[in-house]
Amino acid sequence: MKILNKLIAALIEAWGEVKVQKARVILSLVGVAAAVAAMSTVMALGDLLEQSTREMNEAWEGREVTLHISAYQEDPEGAMAGMDGMGFEDYGGCIGSGCVATSSDDDPSEAGGGTDPEVAAARGTISDPLGNAMIQVAERFEITYWSRVSMLYELPNLQFREFDEVTSMGTVNGVPVESNTLEDGWMSPQFSAVDPDYATLFRLNIQEGRWLRPGDVNQRVTPVVLNSVVWEQLGAPDIDRQPFIIHLDGDSPQQLRVVGVVKAQDPWSSIVYMPYDSWQLMQPREAGMADSSSEMVVWVGPDQADDARSILPAALSSVLGEGWQADAYGGESWASEGDQMATMRLIIMAIGGIVIFLGALGLLNVAIVTVRQRIREIGIRRAVGASAKRVFFSVFMESVVATFVAGVIGVGIAIIIMSVVPLDRLDILLQDTPAFPMSAALAGVGIATAVGALCGIIPAVAAVRVRPIDAIRY
Repeated sequence: MKILNKLIAALIEAWGEVKVQKARVILSLVGVAAAVAAMSTVMALGDLLEQSTREMNEAWEGREVTLHISAYQEDPEGAMAGMDGMGFEDYGGCIGSGCVATSSDDDPSEAGGGTDPEVAAARGTISDPLGNAMIQVAERFEITYWSRVSMLYELPNLQFREFDEVTSMGTVNGVPVESNTLEDGWMSPQFSAVDPDYATLFRLNIQEGRWLRPGDVNQRVTPVVLNSVVWEQLGAPDIDRQPFIIHLDGDSPQQLRVVGVVKAQDPWSSIVYMPYDSWQLMQPREAGMADSSSEMVVWVGPDQADDARSILPAALSSVLGEGWQADAYGGESWASEGDQMATMRLIIMAIGGIVIFLGALGLLNVAIVTVRQRIREIGIRRAVGASAKRVFFSVFMESVVATFVAGVIGVGIAIIIMSVVPLDRLDILLQDTPAFPMSAALAGVGIATAVGALCGIIPAVAAVRVRPIDAIRY
C-alpha cells in the first residue's frame, strides 16, 4: 500500500508539472501525437487487412488448417501397393480439435449410418459409397468438425424457376422485386450439397433464419439456405413471416424451402446450400452428367496437419477398396501468410517507433530546460529531505505521463480517421468489422510511453545531480 501511495503521489506531481509547463509540452508533443496517430492508423489498416485476408481464406479454404480430401477411382491394376486390406488400426489416434482417441472394433467395411437412427435409415437408401466411406473415416477418427461437399455447378435437366423469372421478367412469383440481376447479368446460382458443420468450417454467418440441421434430410420439402447475393437477387424475401419456396423444374421437379440466409463470402458468388444427403436422394438419374465434384473437408488444426495429410487419404482409399486413390490438399498458405503479416507488423512498429522518438526529442529538450529552471526548487526539496530516488522518479514520470497523454490523443485521432475511411474501396471486406483494432491502440500508446520513458532518463539524472547548495545560486 505504501508503494502504491508513492506511485500515485508521483503521478499526481508529474501531471501537475506537465500542466505548469503545458505550453512547451503541448508544442513538443504535437509531433508525438501525430506520429502515434499515423502509426496507429497504419497498424489498424494492417490488422483489418490481415483479418480480411484471413476471413477470405477461411471462406474459400476453411479454417486454419482445413484439409480437402478428394477420392477418385483408378484402374484396379494400378492401385497403390499396400492399400489393400489396410485398416484404421494402422493409423491410430484421432483427428480434429477436441477429439479423444479411442479404440474401436467396428468393422470398417460397414457402410452408412450416422449417430441419428432416422438419418442412418435415410442414408441406407442412398447409393453413395464415397459419402459413406467419408462417414466411416470421420467416426473412426472422431473428427470434431468435418463435412462432405458436392459443388453442383450445373443441374442436369433442372432449372431454377424463380431465378429464371427474375432474370427475364424482374418478378418473383409474379410480384415485381428490386433486384440487380438484370443490370449485372448474374449467372445461375451454384448449388452446394454440404453437411451441417460446413458453416463452422467456412465462417458462414447467419443473417436470417437458421442454418442446416442433421434432421433436415427427413423433411418432405428439402430445406435450403441462400447466401445473401442470391437472397438479394430474389428481392430479399422475408422468410420469417412467410415460407419461401423455390422450385427446380425439369424432368425431376423439386421443391426447396428457404430456411435461412448467410452472408456471402464475396459480392460475386451466388450459392444455394442444401443438405448433402438430401441431394443424394433427390438428384435425377442424369446427375452423373453434372459438372460436380465431391470431397471431404476436415478441420484438423496446424498441429495435426502434417500427419492428417497422409493418414486421412490413406484411410479413405482403404475403406473404398481396391482401385481407389485419395489425395489431400489445403492449408499450405497459412504459415507463409502469417509470417508475412507478422513481419509487416514489426516493420510498421519499428518505423512508428523511430518517428515517435524523433517527435519525443522536442519533449527531451523541454524537459532538460525545465530541469535547469527548477534547480532552486529541486535543491530545496533535497535540503528538506527528499531522496534522490524520489526526485529521479518525479522528473522521470513527467516525461512518461506527457507521452502517455500524447499517445492517447494520437490513438483517438486514429480512431476518428478509421471511422471515416471507406474500407470497401481499399478492398478490405470484413464479416465482423471491429470498432478499432485493440492491438493497434495498445501498440500506439505503449510505444509512445516507452519512448517517453527513454527521453525522461536524461533530465531525471540531471535533477538527481542537483545539490542543495546549488539552490543558493538561483
